[in-house]
Amino acid sequence: MRLKRKWNILGAILVLIIGLVLIFVVSNNNYKVHAELNKKTKYLQNNITKAKNQVNNSYTFQELRTDSFLLEKYTREQLNWQKEDEDVFIFVYE
Repeated sequence: MRLKRKWNILGAILVLIIGLVLIFVVSNNNYKVHAELNKKTKYLQNNITKAKNQVNNSYTFQELRTDSFLLEKYTREQLNWQKEDEDVFIFVYE
């Protein structure tokens, strides 16, 4: 009776270990994928924060909304937009 109980416990532990290996290593939702996605999410959140701070530092949202000249200036400078009949040269310093 004791031997049978011991084998049952060992079997349960073995099944648990195999299940954990399948979940964390083999499956599509493994730990590596989650770590990469979390890293990308953090990077994108930082980019969003930087963009919001950049807008906040230059002009307020209300200013951009009410003044069309200011909005055009901002989009042309920050987003490198251009009019249909003009050429824009962007100099990148390294």
